[in-house]
Amino acid sequence: MRLGFSWLVVILYHLLQKDLHRDVAEAANILGIFSYHLSSHFLVLRTFSRALVERGHNVTLITPEGMPPDIEGVRHIRIPKLNKRVQEVIESDQFLDFFGNKWMESVLAVSMLSNMSHDILSDDAVQRMLRDGSEHFDLVMMEPSGLEALYGLVEFYNASLMGLSGGTVSWKTEALAGNPAPSIYEPISPIGYSWDPLFMSKIYNWIHITEEKLLEGLIFRPAQLRIFKKIFGYSELKFNELRRKFSVILINNHFSMGRVRANVPNIIEVGGLHLSEPPEPCNIELQRFLDEAEHGVIYFSMGMDIMVQLLPENMQHQLMQSFAQLEQRIVWKNELLNIPNKSKNIYVIERAPQRHVLAHPNVRLFITNGGLLSVMEAVDSGVPMLGLPVFFDQFIILQYVKQGGMAEVLDANALNSEILTKSIRELLENPKYTLMAKKMSQSFRDRPMSPLDTAVWWTEYVLRNKDATHMRLNVDEVSPLRYYGLDWLLPFGFRFGIVFVSVIYLCYKIFQKNRERMRGRQERESGFLQLLNL
Repeated sequence: MRLGFSWLVVILYHLLQKDLHRDVAEAANILGIFSYHLSSHFLVLRTFSRALVERGHNVTLITPEGMPPDIEGVRHIRIPKLNKRVQEVIESDQFLDFFGNKWMESVLAVSMLSNMSHDILSDDAVQRMLRDGSEHFDLVMMEPSGLEALYGLVEFYNASLMGLSGGTVSWKTEALAGNPAPSIYEPISPIGYSWDPLFMSKIYNWIHITEEKLLEGLIFRPAQLRIFKKIFGYSELKFNELRRKFSVILINNHFSMGRVRANVPNIIEVGGLHLSEPPEPCNIELQRFLDEAEHGVIYFSMGMDIMVQLLPENMQHQLMQSFAQLEQRIVWKNELLNIPNKSKNIYVIERAPQRHVLAHPNVRLFITNGGLLSVMEAVDSGVPMLGLPVFFDQFIILQYVKQGGMAEVLDANALNSEILTKSIRELLENPKYTLMAKKMSQSFRDRPMSPLDTAVWWTEYVLRNKDATHMRLNVDEVSPLRYYGLDWLLPFGFRFGIVFVSVIYLCYKIFQKNRERMRGRQERESGFLQLLNL
């Protein structure tokens, strides 16, 4: 009996040692590079980084100063110049043109992105990391587009490459994932892009995408390639090879939000990842304002990165006029706490606990600029939306939820109180919007795993399978004819061509014979007339 017990102890000991060894082996060194100065992107990154640290991974983040705030267990490398670059763009004379002209937007973007890549790779702390022979990373994760010079870090550390996209998907993201299918094209810039299903609109959009591809190939990519060669000394061939190294791209999106995509296996939708964290609590005064709203509440916010004082003065005036006509209470996220001529039904707050407000049962409408996380939170809470998009992907995001039936969209530049009030009342009084919002919310929440668990699982899948090229669609091995399903056209086209050429030749011969016959007849008639004249 004692012998049997001893063997059981030995077996359990070895099993525990094996599990302990496996946990240590799975702990990986992960380098994340996120340069964009957008608060919403860092909300997603913060949640994801915390989860990776809790799983035992060693996470290093290269980010601007102060974004995100320090995360416990994460090593932060801050790049001060990234903050200065954003400030330079905002203070430039061309800043307002950035949002209204595609070509000006491209010029500014090339300059900003190339500067960001150079600022990161030439930073003293990053250079010390590169020179430190003890540094090793198993995985590099970054935004999948824009800063392509940074792909050199993947080769430098012999690491796997994973994308984490905090925004919408464009044709460039699809191409990096190895899925350049024309049926799912979406622009990088929505300026001038048409959402009409008309044939001419599709032709115009094809031209729009072609222009973006030319800008990408002739301006954006060469600028990144020069930095790539200068810092790492690698060839252009290596640069193009690394662009095809993305194993998995995590997309902060979900098909339930009005847009079904033809995703390949390495594009993983994790929309709502930041919702895993508990919502920010609400103060007593605001809670009472929400609870006592007899006719319901409208929540109005233009996001974290747009200040109300930067909005056109006429737009603010139209909003005030419209809100004064409504019986609903208004919670207005506004840094201008002392608004002149404010009506009694308006509650102004500088920083609103947005998720808490949207989840309140009395909230009946959300007026928003269409930031991705804000729209996602409204979808999660089942609240209809009125969109006032201002720039970049907000137009696309709101267009999708409008197609989903839970939103309407207005032109912020052509806003007046009459149109605004009419739209608000339509959204409040027509039950179809609330019905579709609840339906979309149910679909958004109904998943086999939470977005955060999904993101962590696929990250560790990449770590377990260092070479994840089996997940990519390798278009290099498939001819364009086969890829687009046109290979059947070859035999058909050959046969049709033979018949077509034969018919044309036969018609030509018949025409030629008839013409010779007519010419001979005319010559005989002419000769006969000449004889008569004699």
